[in-house]
Amino acid sequence: MGISAAMDIGKNGLTIYRVASEVTSENIANVNTPGYSRQRVILETAPPTTANGFPMGTGVRISSVERYYDGLLQNQLVNAQTKQGFDTAKSTVLQQIEPTFNDVANDGLGAAISDFFGAWQDLTLNPAGVAERQAVMTRANILSDNFHSASKTLTDSITMQNDSLKPLTDDINATLKNIAELNSQIKITELVSGNANETRDQRDQLIRDLSGKIGITFTENSDGTTDIKYADGGASLVTGGSAGSFSLTVNVGTGLYDVNVTPPSGVTAVVAPATGELGAIIELRDTIIPGYLATLDTLAGNIASSVNTQHNLGDDLSGTQGLDFFTVTAGSEASSIALDTTKITDTSKIAAASDGQPSGDSGNALVMAQLASSNIVALGGTFSSYYTTLVSTVGLDVKSAKNVVAQDEAFTKQLDSLRESNSGVSLDEELTNLVKYQRSYQASAKLITTATEMMDTVIGLVR
Repeated sequence: MGISAAMDIGKNGLTIYRVASEVTSENIANVNTPGYSRQRVILETAPPTTANGFPMGTGVRISSVERYYDGLLQNQLVNAQTKQGFDTAKSTVLQQIEPTFNDVANDGLGAAISDFFGAWQDLTLNPAGVAERQAVMTRANILSDNFHSASKTLTDSITMQNDSLKPLTDDINATLKNIAELNSQIKITELVSGNANETRDQRDQLIRDLSGKIGITFTENSDGTTDIKYADGGASLVTGGSAGSFSLTVNVGTGLYDVNVTPPSGVTAVVAPATGELGAIIELRDTIIPGYLATLDTLAGNIASSVNTQHNLGDDLSGTQGLDFFTVTAGSEASSIALDTTKITDTSKIAAASDGQPSGDSGNALVMAQLASSNIVALGGTFSSYYTTLVSTVGLDVKSAKNVVAQDEAFTKQLDSLRESNSGVSLDEELTNLVKYQRSYQASAKLITTATEMMDTVIGLVR
């Protein structure tokens, strides 16, 4: 090995440690970048050469620039964020609904039911009293208004969930397209032996973001691309550089959106989302909120039916029998229940007396008041107890959802901490590496300087 070989080793060392310093600088610059995985330079001995029959080293070379990446941890993060996305969306909507059934903070439907039957109880004390009769009508209107308000809140919530599908699917489609584009960039970059570590980080972050919205499974390919499939049905969403998409069509029967998936190369099919934020919206729209509304309709329908049946058995002030008190539409009882103003035209039409009894009788009013504490077979209890059960159900659902979200956040935080310890940037470590590479760079420069001095000495001998 001659002096020129020593200079080549020094020159090569300068290049290698400059690159190593650049990688370290990249790590330091991205210490706060979400999803960034720290990188490291893998050094190895350069291929030896033969000099005077002996193998001699030729210095150092960069084998690769690796990123700290744990595929298993990425998969766990994806699954955890899918669950957290579902639970968070569900909890948020339930908390918006809860105040409608909060009778502690305000006089809600429960109080309106008690006040309505309480007005009938007051009427028994003065069956012919105009004020008492007016109170019954007023309490009936208040009861109806409370049913209407609760029903509207639930119906509006269903509509809001349905409408939220449009921006959510648009967001999902944009993410799928971005992932496919990054796949193409990674493949092209690595085909020409380029470094696509940062691009891989961006794609992995997008995959985690996507997993919060929908359930997915992913597969990493040998060419650097990642294929993604929809967990709720198995449809392909991303294949190499091609992306599928979600679309919405209005269901003729329900008037709500059906969710469709179109693979990169395939036929559009209707799917039933059950995971991620998309799955939570569908469950809230189609199951949870309609369940609350059905319970409310059952309560309104049974109150109207029971009151009408008993009111028909009594006489008003003119001795007329057979008047309905409420009007209600089957299938939308809570939103339609109202005082039947076509029959209860004024306070005199309230049937407080028992059939055949004089106008001063309060027999029917007493029975009406007793309906409040009567066991209604269809409800399995009283009106108030049935409503209390609904309030308790909503409250327990909200509490359970909050607890689950708290657990999800704790678990995801733990996984994020594991990822950070594995792939995150440690400034202490990077600064140490920076000093190490700086000294190595200085040593390589010193080698060149020394070789130059030796060359000068040789040239001096020639002179």
